[in-house]
Amino acid sequence: MLPESYRAGDFADRFIAGFDDTLAPLIETLDCLEAYFGPRTAPADFLAWTLRWTGTDLPAAVGTTGRRNALLLGRRLHGLRGTQAGLELLAHAVLEATVEVAESGGTVRGRWPQECPRADEGAARPAHPWADVHLVLSPAASERCGGRTGDVEALVRDWLPAGVTSRVRVSLGGPAASAAPASPEDVV
Repeated sequence: MLPESYRAGDFADRFIAGFDDTLAPLIETLDCLEAYFGPRTAPADFLAWTLRWTGTDLPAAVGTTGRRNALLLGRRLHGLRGTQAGLELLAHAVLEATVEVAESGGTVRGRWPQECPRADEGAARPAHPWADVHLVLSPAASERCGGRTGDVEALVRDWLPAGVTSRVRVSLGGPAASAAPASPEDVV
C-alpha cells in the first residue's frame, strides 16, 4: 500500500520490518487479551496480579493450580470465609491439603448455645470460642513450602472467624499424599 517511490529499493522494507519487530509482541498480546483474564488460561505472573485485585494473598506453598482455583472460586470462596465450609474449600481446592477442625460451637449473642458439646459435664465452658485446626499439606505443597509453614498458618488463621481463639498446626506430607490436588474442572 506504499506509493511506488517508496517501494523501490529495500530501504522501505527494512524500515517497516523494524516496526514489525517492535509492534508484533503488542499486537500478539492484544489478540490474546481474553486469555489473560481467564483463570484457566492466564499466565502465572498475571495470576498473581489478578489475585491482588481480589485481595487474596496466597503463600508460596500454593501452586499454579491452587491460584487458578482461588480465582475460579472467587466470590464463593470469599463468601464462605470465616466458616468451616470455607476453610475446607480453601484447604482442598487452593492449598492442596486436608483439614481437621475441632471447635467449641461458638457463641450466640455472647452466650454459649445449649447444644454446645462438652468434654466433661462438670467442666466449665471456655471463656471464648475456640478452634483447633490441623492442616496436612500434600507432598507437592510441602515441597513448595520448603518446610516453612508460617505463611500457611497465617493464611488459615486469617480465614477463621474473628474473635475465635485458635491453634493452627500444619503438617507436611502424610495422609494427604493419596488425595490428588483439585483441578479447576473439579472445582467449578
